[in-house]
Amino acid sequence: MDKPSDVTYSYKFCRKSPRLSIDNLFELIKENQNDSISIQVIDPTWIVSTKHLQAAVYHTLKAFKNGRNIARGSETELLIRLSGFRQIKKAVKAFGINNQTNTLLFIAFGGTYKENESILERFFSNTDLEQIENIQLPITDIQRLLEYYGYDKDSILLEKEVLEKIATVEIS
Repeated sequence: MDKPSDVTYSYKFCRKSPRLSIDNLFELIKENQNDSISIQVIDPTWIVSTKHLQAAVYHTLKAFKNGRNIARGSETELLIRLSGFRQIKKAVKAFGINNQTNTLLFIAFGGTYKENESILERFFSNTDLEQIENIQLPITDIQRLLEYYGYDKDSILLEKEVLEKIATVEIS
């Protein structure tokens, strides 16, 4: 795992089920993950690209490997890395789910691609969550992303800025 492109993970989108509370959703996640593979559910609204997600996973795994993690669990560390905030409360506000979140992104990481994919498949087979097919990151239009991040330049520079923010979490 020398660079972000070496990281394996799997993710799927779904719609929030009105029959499943957030607490119940987190219970199901705990029941379906194991010691080596983590599952996290994310509000994907402010994810800029797949590189954004990939870099966050990479820096999460690297932080735990090097003993430089901020959070106790890799699931929370992923939110910290996605957001670029060292404060867990801010990270959860930015990328955690709440009752208003409609589109959910489930991500499994820590194993091989096949293991990550398998654990997500098993998770979805144990729930009544409706997967969303043919959806890609970003799910938010670029203008809203630029406004959210307070950046008035083009999307390529925005992605670069977000990736740099992720990388600087450890040194802030």
